[in-house]
Amino acid sequence: MSQKKDDPEVMAQMDRWLAAVSAELDLNPDLIGTHQKALLDLIATVAHGPSRPGAPLTAFLVGYAAGSTGADPSALADRIHERARNFS
Repeated sequence: MSQKKDDPEVMAQMDRWLAAVSAELDLNPDLIGTHQKALLDLIATVAHGPSRPGAPLTAFLVGYAAGSTGADPSALADRIHERARNFS
């Protein structure tokens, strides 16, 4: 049985996982919720466009850039999302 993209059970499991990771890394658990849509949209576009294996690494780079520069992660994700849509 295949799972739907935004299956509530799958999304709930993701939320539990991200809460656990946030706790392990001593991060505010609300942080991911603020940027979740922009990051998931970016990852989907990269995975189905420029590079499937590059999708999680792209998310890492966006997060690293946000942490290093203090830039808004959603704004960075949107910027890279646009680049991914036009990548050839």
